[in-house]
Amino acid sequence: MKVVTSADQQIRDAVAKSSRAMIGDRELHAPAPATIRAGRAGGLPFDSLTSDLYLGCLPATQICYGSCFAARGAFDAGYDFGVRVENVLDAAVFTADLRALPANQRFLRNGWNSDASWNWPKALELARLVRDSDRCPVFVTKHFRPIDPDTLAGLVAAGAELRVSVSAFDTPNQARQRRAGLLAFRAAGGVAVPIVMSTLYADDHLNDRQDELVDWIGREDLPGAENSLRIPPHLPVSRLLDHDRVGVLDGSGDLWAGRLYGDRLPVPTITSVPADYPGLPWRYRSALDRDQLEAWRLDPVRTHEEVMSGKRLEKPQQCGVSRAWEENR
Repeated sequence: MKVVTSADQQIRDAVAKSSRAMIGDRELHAPAPATIRAGRAGGLPFDSLTSDLYLGCLPATQICYGSCFAARGAFDAGYDFGVRVENVLDAAVFTADLRALPANQRFLRNGWNSDASWNWPKALELARLVRDSDRCPVFVTKHFRPIDPDTLAGLVAAGAELRVSVSAFDTPNQARQRRAGLLAFRAAGGVAVPIVMSTLYADDHLNDRQDELVDWIGREDLPGAENSLRIPPHLPVSRLLDHDRVGVLDGSGDLWAGRLYGDRLPVPTITSVPADYPGLPWRYRSALDRDQLEAWRLDPVRTHEEVMSGKRLEKPQQCGVSRAWEENR
């Protein structure tokens, strides 16, 4: 029997109301598939990016944190974010983009407007092409679907770095699957980084759930990272936040708390690192070289203390950039 806590019900209700607020009276339709590209040569905003495997991701009532920037971009462009349209991986086109990248671009990240977990075998195809260019493939994922053993072994062999976003928003089943996926990837010899999407909640139960998640990462000796949720104040989901303990992001006006866990989640977010980031060489938190991590923290997510100082602060430049939908207008 599935047990739903009052906190879980609050999240469901807030996400559903926020999605309705974002869509308004727009009539949505599915986009046309696109060819998967890499870097600025492929028309992307940064050389660190590849196109996603899909356009679209989750139905509106289930979008991540009730405020997913990619979903907002899709709705604004008139596209139904809940319809997943598979993009085309043309090896020749993709390889040409990789050859055009600057020599110092040592990694490529996938998973900024959708999620690779909808098709892990295709993610492996992309990872192998990236690795053949002598670069590190990094997947930022919510791990909606588990990785089958053969594909998992292939991703590890390709030197892929798996970064799994986790939060107090996760349902118990989602939390179990994401935790299991992180441990399975490391057990197979890969680098698995949990990214805690953090904030400060009005409901202490959600703050406790977030703290327990960070405790679990510490107990499992995983190299954790942290990103600060950014939620527009006009969306109903913002009511879940403790407004006395979050700040306002310059430019967008989004509410955010900044990094809360400092030394406990020391790995820089992938949007913070420089072009020559080679991939994380350590699979365990206890093995991390803290000086090297700080050297890689080029454009950091601000700390909670900085956010609450009253200074005008912006998000990292490469964080929350939506372009895939614009290409289909």
